Amino acid sequence: MKISIIGTGTIANEVIRMLKTEVKGIEITSLFAHSNKEKAQAIAKSNRIERIYTDYSQLLKDDDADFLYIALINSVHYDFARKALEAKRNVIIEKPFTMTLQETETLASLAREHQLYLFEAIAPLHTPNFRLVKESLKRIEPIRIVQCNFSQFSSKYERYLQGDIAPAFSPEMGGGTLNDLNVYNINIMVGLFGRPVSKQYFANRGHNGIDTSGVMVLSYPSMTAICTAAKDSSSPSFIIIQGEKGWIRIPTTANEFRSIEIMKQGKLTSYQRNAYENRLAHEFVDFKNIWERKDYKQMEEWLETSIEVMKVMT
Repeated sequence: MKISIIGTGTIANEVIRMLKTEVKGIEITSLFAHSNKEKAQAIAKSNRIERIYTDYSQLLKDDDADFLYIALINSVHYDFARKALEAKRNVIIEKPFTMTLQETETLASLAREHQLYLFEAIAPLHTPNFRLVKESLKRIEPIRIVQCNFSQFSSKYERYLQGDIAPAFSPEMGGGTLNDLNVYNINIMVGLFGRPVSKQYFANRGHNGIDTSGVMVLSYPSMTAICTAAKDSSSPSFIIIQGEKGWIRIPTTANEFRSIEIMKQGKLTSYQRNAYENRLAHEFVDFKNIWERKDYKQMEEWLETSIEVMKVMT
């Protein structure tokens, strides 16, 4: 599978390293620089990427990639993905999918119209550990309470307090804790339990209105999920699923999903099923396998999860 990397930021660099070192069968054809050509040249040189584009229209016209991986600031995900789909290109979008439900539904409609593959890069949902948790829920049912906490004090927070606003703290660029961290918790809840009956978001807001931390409460017919995330403070990160017959704990950040503990009938068992060191590897292997198998039905199921998550996020 051939892929073009759209962006030169932290996550784009991590994906490039992962594709070069851990995942086989995916070739990087080119790199697109949205604003910093010199940075793109350095990345391309160190990773032996032959082509650099600064004109997106030219890339869509000339590059022969099977997929475009869009790893730009959140606020431009929609525009870049829409142009790619209109050019009949398969697309992988870094989380969060878009900024609004309408944007997500428009992209989904375009993909379906042209029978294109459209994936959201939300890593934990593609791990064997996540699948094991989903399979294990029946062992502790009925589920009553779920607690999620993904809190990391941001290295950019002190600068933000002084008025130096990075994209992660910019409302105009789609920043904020909900879009950056809590999106993982919400994806995991929707991936495990489906659409909530109702939701409420309680945000702590900074001087420009951005949510620097917050709590999302998701209500289901017989359970409640509390999704907490913070960039203005820190805490041990975890997910605990409490059932009447036991509990399941993921004692890592939601984006890592590295290990699982299951308590059942007084016995605690630990699992680690993930096969790759890099947290992003499983999702790209999944995308490649689904595309090669032409399993459009599976793509549709994942796309529906992205739509449901965006209903909650919006």
